[in-house]
Amino acid sequence: MTVQESLKWALRDVVGPVARTHGFKGSGPTWRKSNASGDWAIVNVQSSKWNTSQSLECVINLAVAPEPWLRWEREHLGKGMPKAVSESLGLYRQSLHPSGTPVGPEGWWKVTGPESAATAAQDMVVQLEAAGWPVLERMLTPGGMLDQVRRGDLGFMKRKYFDAFFARAEALLLIDRGHSDALENSLRYALDHCPDHSREHAERFDAWARQQRRAADQLHHRPT
Repeated sequence: MTVQESLKWALRDVVGPVARTHGFKGSGPTWRKSNASGDWAIVNVQSSKWNTSQSLECVINLAVAPEPWLRWEREHLGKGMPKAVSESLGLYRQSLHPSGTPVGPEGWWKVTGPESAATAAQDMVVQLEAAGWPVLERMLTPGGMLDQVRRGDLGFMKRKYFDAFFARAEALLLIDRGHSDALENSLRYALDHCPDHSREHAERFDAWARQQRRAADQLHHRPT
């Protein structure tokens, strides 16, 4: 049995049942959960591309892709938009690492056979219970993703380094509510503070977001 097969069975037998208790569907290495609004949370176990049949390393990737973000990605990517919602499409993206991993350097689970695969899968469950399922589920609740953006934390991305992006993200999560001062302030800030090299992209987003806002106003019978 290769280590890839050992990991596959460990994910199926150890992580899969726990994922299902949290409402996530799928089979290793990827599980997904959606809500009534069309927002998605994704858990993916990524294996290193340098693996062999005798040894592999893997890490857990987490993501949340709110429906308005996916709507914009379809507009932006066009035919390049993947059919399935993958971890790479997340607005929020973060990784989980083995217990005891030092702060800073990334740690990966190491699998060399069935026993180490089972041990890794059991530790994945520990990490997911502590900082995976509850984090993802909170962002799937009404207002949860907007709260996460306003905290300035999108996993790998932090507001202090990407302030214009966070302004766009907040605007994105407000457009379906129609016109508001908060939306206008976010859109204005995003344009005023975008880097020169991304000006065209920022202007495309601004025009699209305003069109979406007008559609929401019409839906709610508000003046545009």
